[in-house]
Amino acid sequence: MVTRGSVRRKGKELFQKVIKLRKKGLSYTEIQKETGVAKSTINNWLTFAGLTLTKEHSDISRKRYLANNIIATEASRITRAKRKDEAIQNFIQKNKSNFNDPLFVAGVMLYEAEGSKGSSNGFSNSDFRIIKIFINFLKKYFHIDTNQNISYQLFIHESRKNDLQRILNFWSKKISIKQDSIKLRWKHNIVTKRRENLDYVGQFEIRIKGFPHFTSKLLAISDIILSEYTRS
Repeated sequence: MVTRGSVRRKGKELFQKVIKLRKKGLSYTEIQKETGVAKSTINNWLTFAGLTLTKEHSDISRKRYLANNIIATEASRITRAKRKDEAIQNFIQKNKSNFNDPLFVAGVMLYEAEGSKGSSNGFSNSDFRIIKIFINFLKKYFHIDTNQNISYQLFIHESRKNDLQRILNFWSKKISIKQDSIKLRWKHNIVTKRRENLDYVGQFEIRIKGFPHFTSKLLAISDIILSEYTRS
């Protein structure tokens, strides 16, 4: 049982400090770190002082938690942004010697033109030669494993279902991959008049996996190359 006498024996100044910290809205854990007093004793002292978790203290604690969470979130965001920028700068420095390499420039420019600008790291085209050039670019400069680091998708109009096997054979042969590694994506848009295009092979997409900030790195180099060749 907590009494005035027991408080005096354990330290009146420490008791008053616990009360003061609680009135500021500090949690039991925070008070323990500040004073070294056990949580059970803190609870007993606060109960004795009538400072258990009232709505007022609950609101103070919640506001403190939200404020600390906002600070932590912002700090984390700044750290992530700094690491991303460092990764991009390191990539630029590492590849400066490739800026005059035709395949390197071609790969970067292809991604600038046809690559996704979001987080999917996707690149698509209906011309198998363009897809092959970009894959060769990935293999040479990123040392990408085409089985582990690339996923393959084929976008095809629903009206061309009868051509599916021919189209799968086409891409499998041209890109040198197994048919079962190609994920189908059907286009359901309505075609009012089917065009008899015997060369139709859909839209092929590759997505790069396991390379952090892939898109940002390529677009950063693209900006450098474009600024070099667009000077007046």
